[in-house]
Amino acid sequence: MFGFLKKSPAVEQPSEQQQDHLAELSREKITQLEQLLTINPRDGETQKQLMLEYNRALSLFAKSRRYRNEIDALFVKIDELRNVVRQSI
Repeated sequence: MFGFLKKSPAVEQPSEQQQDHLAELSREKITQLEQLLTINPRDGETQKQLMLEYNRALSLFAKSRRYRNEIDALFVKIDELRNVVRQSI
């Protein structure tokens, strides 16, 4: 009954190389989705996937020293995507 009060085993944090790799994969997926969106800017499904990937990338980029400097540009892209979504409604 009180199992939720027990400490869970410590989760091993990914190494710096793993963080960089995850951030790189996320950046590649963002690039692919952005290319799809330039072909068809009104594609709602691509817009949703891109917004989700932007949000995932924020946390990945924050954890990666190599990609940390790209966070500001990512926020700008999020704002631009929100404007595109508003225009298509």
